[in-house]
Amino acid sequence: MRLEAIYDHGHLEFTHPVQLRRGRLRLLVEVPDDEVLDSPASGMEPQEAAYVLPPEVMAMARVAEERLDQIRNTPLQEETELPSPPAKQVDRIAAMAFRNECRNGR
Repeated sequence: MRLEAIYDHGHLEFTHPVQLRRGRLRLLVEVPDDEVLDSPASGMEPQEAAYVLPPEVMAMARVAEERLDQIRNTPLQEETELPSPPAKQVDRIAAMAFRNECRNGR
């Protein structure tokens, strides 16, 4: 659906009242090139210009992303391969379960 709106210092205001299903909504806005300071003619999309980061920050982000990918892609261990928890930890888990049962009135 095409709706007309007026941009006013960071806010879009529809020219006719519109009720939307959600309070926050992603929209595509068409703006004439001559109204944008960083126009696509400069070789960079306006949205891309907002996210230009120094190379060292981009390198750190790539390293972090690679580490996260390694974690995400590491297969889970089989339950038989996992070490048994210490007796103290087993006791604490049992105590927490008992406390939760008492709180819930069981």
